[in-house]
Amino acid sequence: MKWLGKILLYGILAVSIFLLWENVLRSPCSRIIEYSIGAFDERFGLSQEEFIAQIESAETPWEIAVGKELFQYVPDADFKVNLIWSEEQARLYQGNQLEDALDSRQDSLDSIQSRYDTAVNRYEGAVRSYETKLARYEQDVNYWNERGGAPEPEFNKLQQEAQSLDSQANEIKRLLTEVNKLADENNTKVNQYNEDVHQYNDLFIEGQEFDAGNTDGTEINVYSYDGLDELRTLLVHEFGHVLGIDHIDDQHSVMYYLLNDDNQKGELTDRDISALELSCRL
Repeated sequence: MKWLGKILLYGILAVSIFLLWENVLRSPCSRIIEYSIGAFDERFGLSQEEFIAQIESAETPWEIAVGKELFQYVPDADFKVNLIWSEEQARLYQGNQLEDALDSRQDSLDSIQSRYDTAVNRYEGAVRSYETKLARYEQDVNYWNERGGAPEPEFNKLQQEAQSLDSQANEIKRLLTEVNKLADENNTKVNQYNEDVHQYNDLFIEGQEFDAGNTDGTEINVYSYDGLDELRTLLVHEFGHVLGIDHIDDQHSVMYYLLNDDNQKGELTDRDISALELSCRL
């Protein structure tokens, strides 16, 4: 029975050494992590080939930092990278649609403003011309009235001027109607534009937490992103967690908990690299 006890003892020792190696001594950088594509929602408008290309691009900063390959795409590998549709992504799409609508409304506002300015200039010019001719007409009428009446040629001339003034007055009314119509149209579109701006502002706040994706060490889940650059940065961040790196309290760091203007390019900072060296025991 002694030999059985020795076998059990050696077995326990072997398991203990294995667990010590797996959980304490072996670093996350000691082996290549093979991954494949798991859940993939086509509503993102991205092909699997494009998704894989972004993932492979996100590996590169970490691999350059350690000088060796850390991740590799292998079809059917156990480690999965999932692209999962979320309400957040729907919100981003709604925001992009509103942004396009705002651009369109701005173009429309610019066009209406230009037409309005032209109409106002024509109206004001017509009014000035009318007032000048009316003053001259009234002066001529007073002149001949003081003299007992105008001769027939002058009378006919005054009649023609009166008809011309009536025509000009009608044109001024038409121009004023056009100005008012354009003003109303402009006000309506301004109100629509402001409503869209308010709705757009309600959708977004400055800085987005990296809960747009997460990892538990056995898979990476991507829930939302706004553009391929943001997708790549998100993947770089999650690969950092897979390598055992926690959040870093530096907004320039790709491992900062918020995506912001300072880290949106997904480039590693010195603090990111130091954390990697510590995690991988380099």
